[in-house]
Amino acid sequence: MKWLLTASAAALAACGSCQRQSGTDAGVASSAPKVVRPPAAVGSFYPAEAPALQAEVRRHLESAKKIAAAPVRMVLAPHAGLSYSGRIAADAFKQLEPGFERVVIVAANHDGAHHFAGISVDRSTHYRVPGLEVPVARAAAELLSRPGFVDLPAVHGMHMVEIELPFLRAVGSGPFEIVPLIAGSLGHDQIRLAARELSRLADPKTAFVFSVDLSHYYPYEVAQGLDRPCLDALARSDAVEVAKCDTDGTQVLLLMNELASIRALTPRLISYANSGDTSGEKSRVVGYGAIAYEERFELSAAEGNALVELAKRALGARVREGKEIDVPPELTARFRRLTTPRGAFVTLTKEGQLRGCIGSLSPIQPLALDVVRNTVNAAVSDPRFPPVKPEELGSLSLSISVLDLPKPLEGVPAAQLPSHLAQSKPGLILEYGGRRSTFLPQVWEELPDPVEFLSHLCAKQGSPLECWREPAAKYQSYAVQYLGDEH
Repeated sequence: MKWLLTASAAALAACGSCQRQSGTDAGVASSAPKVVRPPAAVGSFYPAEAPALQAEVRRHLESAKKIAAAPVRMVLAPHAGLSYSGRIAADAFKQLEPGFERVVIVAANHDGAHHFAGISVDRSTHYRVPGLEVPVARAAAELLSRPGFVDLPAVHGMHMVEIELPFLRAVGSGPFEIVPLIAGSLGHDQIRLAARELSRLADPKTAFVFSVDLSHYYPYEVAQGLDRPCLDALARSDAVEVAKCDTDGTQVLLLMNELASIRALTPRLISYANSGDTSGEKSRVVGYGAIAYEERFELSAAEGNALVELAKRALGARVREGKEIDVPPELTARFRRLTTPRGAFVTLTKEGQLRGCIGSLSPIQPLALDVVRNTVNAAVSDPRFPPVKPEELGSLSLSISVLDLPKPLEGVPAAQLPSHLAQSKPGLILEYGGRRSTFLPQVWEELPDPVEFLSHLCAKQGSPLECWREPAAKYQSYAVQYLGDEH
């Protein structure tokens, strides 16, 4: 498959992608001789003089728009010459939260003379581009002790990492250090292992940049026909379709997709263009895409539809045959975010009336497994109803509520709680007297008065109707994504 191969030397043409020190991670420079990695593409991919380079980066960023709806600490950005891909790169970097102090940068091997498996870690202590010298974080050397990471200095001689540094300085709020990584061939197991290792580095002060250019040297319309489905597959988090992408680093895209599933991030396609849009030469173009990974969890339509279909299969198998199905491995191989631990409620209705509802408030197991088990329990174990019979299946509707992580609702006095809830109408968990109860956000449709909502929530757990006014009452709120027949 294409993504198992390193990029060819042909990807080196100029119109394509090829031609602070933090407290506990103070950079390798503090304990090793200084080894500065000089710029490889200065004067060709970007200006040789610092003022001109900074001005060009600033110009691109000024035309970019902040689109992301939630914090972003992971992006896909291109790495071609700034005159070709600078606008798309700026669109990606514009989405980043500015407070990063460390940036993990991952690109694919572009050195046609060296082919390897795994991910190579640069042993330099600093990277230099005009007007900027960036230290390499100690975490880079530490990765070499992890499985799948190797030391191949020859593959770090090209431009894919350095060209991102001026953008990072421009959008950051202070000094930063980098973890420069070059990916060789990666199989499925290697990708999952490497993503788990990279996830160890994720924290509020660390950003991730995955640097990939899309199709190379096709006519303009052909390139669009290849690139747009690839970006759409990334936006759907569809690993099977991502693996078909024609790029200079599809293994990097799969690694990015896997890391997003581990971190429960949601992709947002920001922009797309190719070199024909800037140069006017459309006979042989290179494609560029910008994707931001937002720190929120929302399934794509494709993921949601697959989850609903899985629940219906589980329902039919249990009610008709008395069997409980497993989550198909091919499903989670395709939609990796369905393996993300999340709580979910499954609701069955019949002719508009509740017929069963069971769920999990906490992310105790992978989402797909949680849905399968809660579907079965809603059908046969809800104590309020008799088990669903086979003859009822045709008249049942099924919906799934995927819960975001509950967050403590603090600093809101009881007297102000009703007005506060009336504005956002979240899902709400009440803990009082050792008891716990919850209402999903859709209950607001039945109980729109917040005082009545809170009183019923107390009654649901068997507490006095006014329990919500007590200082001992504690709350958590959460958002929900609805999937299925009624949503």
